[in-house]
Amino acid sequence: METTIYWQWEEAFDKFGFDDGDGANFTHEVEDFLQGLGWDAVPDCWGIHNYMIMELTGPNGEKPMADCNVGYDCPRTYLPKELIEKLDEEFPR
Repeated sequence: METTIYWQWEEAFDKFGFDDGDGANFTHEVEDFLQGLGWDAVPDCWGIHNYMIMELTGPNGEKPMADCNVGYDCPRTYLPKELIEKLDEEFPR
């Protein structure tokens, strides 16, 4: 029997992503991709809720999550447009 899991990369930044932490979690897939692009993604657990990216530093030292409400704000509102395009390409909807 096969199981298909639908997920979006944005869930790796969302406190309530991946079924609020009760489903399969693909944060490491997003983390690995970001690291391959030269970004330092730091995932961690948010209590019992989720395992998600809590901090992100770009190759030039930029910190796009510094002024966002981590876990609540949509990453499309604070990540650089070029990075969003690469994430969309790697993890299509």
